[in-house]
Amino acid sequence: MKGEPIIVKQLLQKAKDSALLAIEYYNKPAVSFRSEGFIVMICIAWTSFFHAYFLKNKIKPWYRKKNGKKKPRFEIITEKLPNGQEIKDKKWWELEKCLNEFFKGNNNNPVYHNIKFLSCLRNLIVHRNLPELDATIYAECQACVINLNEYLKKYFGYKYYLDQFLSFSLQLFANPKNFLEFSSRELKNKNASEVVNFIKSFRSSLSTEIFESPQYSYKAVLIQVKNHESKDALALRFIHEKDLTEEQKEQLKNLGVVLIKEKTILKDDIPARFSLNYKQLRDNIKKHLPYLSYSKAEKLRKYFKYKFNRKNNPNIINEDELVYERIHNPKSKNKQSTYFYDPKILDKFKQFSPPITASNQSIVRQIEALVDKILSAKKQNPHADTSQWEQEIDRLVYELYGLSEKEVRIIENK
Repeated sequence: MKGEPIIVKQLLQKAKDSALLAIEYYNKPAVSFRSEGFIVMICIAWTSFFHAYFLKNKIKPWYRKKNGKKKPRFEIITEKLPNGQEIKDKKWWELEKCLNEFFKGNNNNPVYHNIKFLSCLRNLIVHRNLPELDATIYAECQACVINLNEYLKKYFGYKYYLDQFLSFSLQLFANPKNFLEFSSRELKNKNASEVVNFIKSFRSSLSTEIFESPQYSYKAVLIQVKNHESKDALALRFIHEKDLTEEQKEQLKNLGVVLIKEKTILKDDIPARFSLNYKQLRDNIKKHLPYLSYSKAEKLRKYFKYKFNRKNNPNIINEDELVYERIHNPKSKNKQSTYFYDPKILDKFKQFSPPITASNQSIVRQIEALVDKILSAKKQNPHADTSQWEQEIDRLVYELYGLSEKEVRIIENK
């Protein structure tokens, strides 16, 4: 996160703290409004995450005044304190606006619907005391936490992930009584009929694919088993649907449990020579190339991900592949990946951006400008043809180090 604006770091910390408070609310047995507390805090967490994402990507998450002027003017909110002091701040986008801006109308994304569900539910339950809502929306709450954790990793790195702070919670479900099965009289007394109708209506509006996605609703079941022979064994056990008898399957269905079938996990072994992760690469750059600024190093790293990665550049020969992309789940529509680097890539950083002197300043600037063009084109279209610019970069690198035509032919195997 070094190099990010301080406000982005503050918003990410707020998102992380709010998410952990939401989980703490839900897991506290003495709290009678755990779902309400969870939903309010997790909505704050998502809002802070979106604000951080927008600011990082040079998008201003504030409402603009409709004055028709080219230069943006933002709406200002004034808060008056008891001592008469006034505090003015821009009007930030609320969660619903953030959702629309982030997903850009992609209503097929289960994460969008999961956040939308809890956001709408927050507006309905804020003034109500509801009976046994916790068990009913548990799956959506669990999915929401997992989604936020994955998005923090994907867009801001592992520094802000939540895994390290979490553990399994103790649960007590004495009976399968469901919130939606309460008598109409009970619901009327609790002023909850509107919430019940909303939950039923929202879920019925979803496609089967979205509703069954673990990103919208994460369902699991904890089954009691006999103590394991090992005293150090984990006190939880996951079972496969194929290991249950037909009678057990029927019993679980009667409790409203959705059985998740076993899926094949594809292995993606990382070759030994790609020994540097992102943090280790950054540490090596700081150590061996202290003159190279963070922003320049990041530009080159992103460019090298295209130039020296076999998945993006199939024509590259094996010994020239310096970046390895490990895709976490190849079958997922939203593929997430982690990059690993061959230590030889440090030589490329030296070649493409040596210490700037009076004699090489012009060439280095030209290389940087071409890298910017390539990154911009790839951002708009990952499959954009940038070969002409890449060839020009290679020519400038050769010129930078004063290589003869014969030496260039040797390098390019011509």
